[in-house]
Amino acid sequence: MNDANKTKTQLVAELQAMRRRVTELEQTEQALRESEAKYRALINGMRDTVWVINFEGKFIDTNSAAAEILGYSREELLTMGPTDIDTGLDANAIQQLIREMPLDKLQIFETVHTTKSGRQIPVEIQSCLIKYQEDRMILSIARDITDRKQAEEERLKLKKLESVGMLAGGIAHDFNNLLTGVFGNIEMAKILLSPDQKSYTFLESAVQSIEDATHLTKQLLTFARGGDPIKETLSIGKALVEVAQFSLRGSNVKLHANIASDLWPIEADKGQISQVISNLVINAQQAMPDGGIITLSAANIYLSRQCYVQITVQDEGVGIAPQYLDRIFDPYFTTKQKGSGLGLAITHSIISKHSGTIAVDSKQNQGTIFTIRLPAAEAVEKTTSDKMTSDIASEPISTTHILVLDDEPVIREVLGSMLKMMGHSVAYAVDGQEAIAKYRDAYHTGSAFDVVIVDLTIPGGMGGHDAAQEMMKINPQAKIIVSSGYTTDPIMANYERYGFKGVVAKPYRFADLRRVLSQVLNPSS
Repeated sequence: MNDANKTKTQLVAELQAMRRRVTELEQTEQALRESEAKYRALINGMRDTVWVINFEGKFIDTNSAAAEILGYSREELLTMGPTDIDTGLDANAIQQLIREMPLDKLQIFETVHTTKSGRQIPVEIQSCLIKYQEDRMILSIARDITDRKQAEEERLKLKKLESVGMLAGGIAHDFNNLLTGVFGNIEMAKILLSPDQKSYTFLESAVQSIEDATHLTKQLLTFARGGDPIKETLSIGKALVEVAQFSLRGSNVKLHANIASDLWPIEADKGQISQVISNLVINAQQAMPDGGIITLSAANIYLSRQCYVQITVQDEGVGIAPQYLDRIFDPYFTTKQKGSGLGLAITHSIISKHSGTIAVDSKQNQGTIFTIRLPAAEAVEKTTSDKMTSDIASEPISTTHILVLDDEPVIREVLGSMLKMMGHSVAYAVDGQEAIAKYRDAYHTGSAFDVVIVDLTIPGGMGGHDAAQEMMKINPQAKIIVSSGYTTDPIMANYERYGFKGVVAKPYRFADLRRVLSQVLNPSS
């Protein structure tokens, strides 16, 4: 082969080799593009923020979630670093973190990201060293842990709530004991006075104030511990208006009341229903910071072959945003700057425990209306528990022999005075053991007690529940009335299940005590 042909052959071979290299480079470039596309698709598909950080503490790369969550453009983020978005991390901290980061080991910590608008987001960071564009970089993935933090806060709130419940129970019990002494003595003084005397009016006012204080203890217990309602037959029309007026004292909001004159009675816990109305009225008042009108209505309705009392509370306030309507009864949910988010949750719980329903309808900047429906009582006669004068004037049921178990001297004194004024004879015990002994002796000597009134809680001694069980072993027909300042104790709401014949909550009202005694002594009447 001559030189010319040889040169030509070499050129062809070199050209073919070059084409192969070009093809290989094109294939490599295509592979890189595909790898880059897969990488981009992967990190941009993540809802966590992804960062690549160099050893100078600057962002080299990031994903679209970072821009979306933080409110910056990708171009803006690539001019920034962790110190620009992390609260509590300065440049020195970042440098130290980089220097101390171990090879091939994941590092996890928590911090806070600050968005462009200033909102702070708690995040969990997972970081490790990687090789990126021939250099060593830090790969960090930041996960929003807002929900986790909120869950932790709610668990903490629940623990605090349990602690408050224990404290509230003790305070309410002691407070109700004090109120019983004051309330009972005022009622006894009223009995000895003529209603036309001037001092009688002052005593009436004092009784109303003490009733308000009693409602406060019930609200505190309902807030802290819950509790089943202690129901009685109530005509609630007047009470609804009084609670609403009390809740609006000193505000710039006017109350319009539209209460049916023939409103059916309901079976309800007066204190808990009062708390419901108070919560709704206060919410309505807060929705009208510039003043306005709250309309409180109550009427009889007949639905699905059942009678209900329907109560509505309507305001002219700012309304509730549609996206919040389904959540307003959730515990700890609130749109207010201040508040625990428990008011409506407690309201819903109370209405549910009364076998009722509560609904809400709202239009923004037009107002909100809450509608409550409570089953009407089966009895057609309205309660007469507030007609104390006529109760007192009536003849005693009969002279009965009553044993009172209570560790507080003031309670024994005032309860004994009430019972004696009714014409009964009274004996006392300070703890369960003494009560059992006196009951046994009287039963076996032919002078058995007709009724026993027991306090549930006796600090340091046997309480009313255990004492009652022993008395019922002595006499299965024992007529025992349970009493307590712990009005949310389940025994108080379900006393018959525990063998008691009646229940009376502290502080005692003369008429309530007389009514319960009458029911226990004459159950068929």
